[in-house]
Amino acid sequence: MSKTKKKTDPVVVLLDLVIIALIFVMLIVGIEFYFNFSYEKRGGTFMQEAKEMAFDLERNNYASLIQGAYMNKINGKTDTAQYHELAEYTEAAFLYKVYEGKGKAAETAAQKEIMDRARQNMGSLTIFADRVDGLIRDFGKK
Repeated sequence: MSKTKKKTDPVVVLLDLVIIALIFVMLIVGIEFYFNFSYEKRGGTFMQEAKEMAFDLERNNYASLIQGAYMNKINGKTDTAQYHELAEYTEAAFLYKVYEGKGKAAETAAQKEIMDRARQNMGSLTIFADRVDGLIRDFGKK
């Protein structure tokens, strides 16, 4: 038996080179895709737009409104200020009801101040503040 080098088919060599080139292209594209997105773009899914906040209001989903306001504040998104004020009002109203029920006058007064300030700054969303007041008033009643 003699050991002779077999000739490889040029088509197989070409296909191997194409596969290797595609692997490198996919790696480069993946790395570029990952590093070209800034932190704000990757973190943007944790912010809530005004239309999403309005949708939460239509569905009486005040908990999601409050969560969205906190996430926007953390991420520095301030163009939904009226919704943030409504979320602050809602949170303060619920805390007001809790403190009032426990007889804590100082905490109740502090939450009332937050509610008054937020109501002044929420603009046209005061109708939803009235809705929150109704929810708070009827809370625990059947």
